Amino acid sequence: MLKRAGYLQRCRCAAVDEEGRTCRIVEVVLHGRRFGVRVGELRQALDGRRPARVGPLRDDWGMVLGGTVGRAERSRSGAAIVVELVTGERYTVPAAALRAVLARAAAFAPIAAVLPAGRRTPVTG
Repeated sequence: MLKRAGYLQRCRCAAVDEEGRTCRIVEVVLHGRRFGVRVGELRQALDGRRPARVGPLRDDWGMVLGGTVGRAERSRSGAAIVVELVTGERYTVPAAALRAVLARAAAFAPIAAVLPAGRRTPVTG
């Protein structure tokens, strides 16, 4: 089951990673928390080559991308990108919406939380 959790947008300025290198990123906002994903790695994840690293994003005289707290990879069907954090939380964004953001045809793409499948109670009456 899916529930709206946030959005993804292309960052207007370059970020600096923990080693001081600048990189272009996509900003991911999940339940008010900000993360960053490198654009080059995200393109590779869309192609199914390798997962992209997800890192915390903070504003410290400019955007600063922290260490890895999760990964983003293509779903089995290829119709979505699944973001999985080390805490076990899983989110999904449609691949078509992500491609539109990367091509600057759209401003943002919605992200949905993948809720764990629970036991369904039968409806009686």
